[in-house]
Amino acid sequence: MTALQVRRLLLVLLASAIIITEEVIGYTAAAMPVPYSLTRTVIHTAAGLTYAVCAWLAWQVADSPVPGRLMIVIALLWIPPPFIAATWPLGSVWPIFESLVVVWAVLQAALVVIYPTGRLPGRLEFWALALGVGGGLVRMLALLFLAPYATPECGCAPNAYVVVPDWGLYNVINLAYRGVGILLIVLIIVTVIVRWSRGTTPARYIAFVMPVALILWCAAIAYEVASDAFGVTALPLVVYLGYLGTASIPISFVAGLMYIRSMRGRVSDLVVLTRDGVEREFWQPALADTLRDPRLRVFWWDVTRGRYRDGGGEQLDTDATPGRLRTRLAIESASGRLALIDHDVALREYQGLLDAVASAMRLSVDNSRLRTELEATLQEVRESRVRIIEAGIVARRQIERDLHDGSQQSLVSLALSLRMAIGSARAASDEALVDELEGALQQLTDALRQLRELARGIHPSSLTVGGLGMAIAELVARTPVPVEVELDVPGRLAPLTEATVYFFVAECLTNVAKYAGASAARVCVRVGAGGLEVSVSDDGRGGATLGGGSGLIGLVDRMEAIGGTVLVESFDGRGTTVTARIPPEGSPEVPALTDAERASVGAESTDGR
Repeated sequence: MTALQVRRLLLVLLASAIIITEEVIGYTAAAMPVPYSLTRTVIHTAAGLTYAVCAWLAWQVADSPVPGRLMIVIALLWIPPPFIAATWPLGSVWPIFESLVVVWAVLQAALVVIYPTGRLPGRLEFWALALGVGGGLVRMLALLFLAPYATPECGCAPNAYVVVPDWGLYNVINLAYRGVGILLIVLIIVTVIVRWSRGTTPARYIAFVMPVALILWCAAIAYEVASDAFGVTALPLVVYLGYLGTASIPISFVAGLMYIRSMRGRVSDLVVLTRDGVEREFWQPALADTLRDPRLRVFWWDVTRGRYRDGGGEQLDTDATPGRLRTRLAIESASGRLALIDHDVALREYQGLLDAVASAMRLSVDNSRLRTELEATLQEVRESRVRIIEAGIVARRQIERDLHDGSQQSLVSLALSLRMAIGSARAASDEALVDELEGALQQLTDALRQLRELARGIHPSSLTVGGLGMAIAELVARTPVPVEVELDVPGRLAPLTEATVYFFVAECLTNVAKYAGASAARVCVRVGAGGLEVSVSDDGRGGATLGGGSGLIGLVDRMEAIGGTVLVESFDGRGTTVTARIPPEGSPEVPALTDAERASVGAESTDGR
C-alpha cells in the first residue's frame, strides 16, 4: 500500500469515527423537541458511512481523485440534527454546524453532475452548480448574520454572530434557497436522464439507480420544505426514503465506475485476443459488444480508392454528418489512415476506453501487417533456397553430362585405340611393346573408372534414368556394411525430391561406413499419407549428432528447403537412426530433362565400360 493510499484510508477511518461519534452524542443528548428514534439514528448513520466507504472505493477505481474527495468531504460534513441540537447551549458553536449543513448538499449535487468522468460535462451543469453554490453561500450568510436562533422553539443560546436579528427575513431566504435547490435538482435530474437515455454508456446500465436516488432525494427535500413552511410533521417513511436516496447516490456512482472498469477489462481481453491479428470483419461485432453500442460501425481505409469502406464494401460518405447522437473516431497508425469508428456520442465521455480500443486496433493491424510481411519474406527465402538447390542439381547434371560427352568419351576412344595397338603388337610378336601397351591400358581403365565414380558422385545417371530404386541399389552395392533396403515408393517423385533423398541416403551410408562401427544397416523409404519418410539406421556405437562437422548439416538445409525435417536418434551403444520427413506439398518440381540429356544419359548407362 502506497503512502497516498494510507493517508486516504486514515481519512476514511477518521470520517467514519466522526460520524459515529456525532450520532452517539446526538442520540444520547436527546436535545431535539422530537428526538430521533434508534431506527432513524441507525439509518442516518449508515447513510453517512456509505459516503466514507464509497470514497475509498472511488479512489481505487476512478481515474480522477475528485469523486473520492467529494464523497469524503460529504462524509465529514454529515452532521446529524440531534448532534447540532446538543450544541444549542453554545451560541458560538451551533450556528457553524447549522451553516455547514448547506455545504454537503451542494457537494452532493456536484457529485451527481460530474459522474462518471470526475469533471463537469458542459456549461449548463456548470451554471446550475454555480447557482447552487451561490444560493448556498447566501443561505449560510443569512443564518450566521440574520437568524437569532436555530428554531423559534429550540430554547437555544443566542446566535453569537448575528448582526441584524430578523427571523422572518432569514426564513424567507431559507425557503427560497430550498425552492431554488429543488428546481436545480429537477434540472440536474432531467439533464442526466436525457444524457443517459440517449447513450449506450455504462451509466445507462445503472440508470435505474441514479435517477431513482435523485428523485427520492428531491422528494425528501421537498417534503422537508413543506414541513417547515406549513408545520406538517414529517412522515418516517418519507424521511427513510430520503436517506435511502441520499445513500444510493455514492453507491450508484461507484457501481458505474466499476462497470467502466469491467469494460476496460473487456478491452484488455480484446487486445489479447487480437494482438496476433484478426480478420477485419471481426472488429465491428467485437467492438459493438465491448462498448455496448449495437449501432457501432467500423470503416476501413481503402488506400487504393482513397475512401473508407466497411467490411461489406459499403463506402462511407465523409461529407455527411453522422447525426446528433453519433460521432466518429478516426484511427491512424504510423503508416497513415487506418480506420474510422462510428459510435454513440456518449462514449466520448470515456476517452480512455476509446484510446484503448484505438491502440488495440493499431496493435492488431500492425502485427497482422508485420506477420504478413514476415511470412512473405520467409516464403521468398524458402523459394530462394529451392532455386539454389535446383540450380545446383542442374549444374551437377550439366557437369556429369560434360564429363560423359567430353573427357569420358575421349578416354573410351583412347582405350579402344590402345586395344587395337595391343592386337597389332601381338601380331608382330613384340611382347615388350604388348606389355607396355597393356600397362598403359590398365592405367587408362583405372582413370576411366575413377572419372565415372566422380561423375556418379556429382549426379548419378542411375537416379535420372531409374529413379530412387536403381540409385539406392548402387549406393548399397558400394557400401562395405551389409544394408537392408525397404523401398515403398510408387512411381517417380519430383526430381528435386529424388535428388535430395538420394544424397541424404548417400551421406548417411558414408557415415555408417566411416564412423558407426556397425555390423549392419537399414534404409527405409516409404510414401504415406503424411508425405515421404526416409530413415537410415545402424547397430553401431551411437552418439551421433548433427554437429561436430557432420556432413548431415548441409543435407538438413536441403531438406528444410523443400519443407522437410530431419531427426537424429542416437544413444551410446545402441546405434543411430536418422529420419527425414518431407510433406506431400514439399516436393517442388525442377526443370525436366531434355531429350538430348536423356539420350546422353542413356548412352552412358548402356556403355559396357
